[in-house]
Amino acid sequence: MKNKVLTLGFAKAKFKISGSKGSVEGNALVDSGAWYTVIDEEIAERIGVRYTGLTITLTSFSGHKVPCREAIVEFITIEEKTAPSELIAVCKIPQQVKKLLVRQNVEDWIVIGVHTLERLGYAVDVVSHRLVESPGTLMI
Repeated sequence: MKNKVLTLGFAKAKFKISGSKGSVEGNALVDSGAWYTVIDEEIAERIGVRYTGLTITLTSFSGHKVPCREAIVEFITIEEKTAPSELIAVCKIPQQVKKLLVRQNVEDWIVIGVHTLERLGYAVDVVSHRLVESPGTLMI
């Protein structure tokens, strides 16, 4: 199978992310198994993010533990919807993960997570691997 990464819970989406110094856009992998939207530290520096002071450790799809800093961007747009003041994780994305992203024909410095999707009312259709309108956020 050519696109091995695009299995359960993955899709691709157009995005734009903006900070205090600028913005970037492209196509990103959406991972319904990831809570945070993650961007590489080089891009965070270029666009200007505001760090919260919290640190977190994420586990990449390649199994690597990745130390990250929590930050806030001015806004993120996914497809046609925009979320202001979005919470993200900033880290040095491992080369193994970057290679997987490149093979999916998406930017190698961003992965969009569930927090962003839920704020914007999206979900991943696991059959078509596309974003769909979310039926709502699960509450227990």
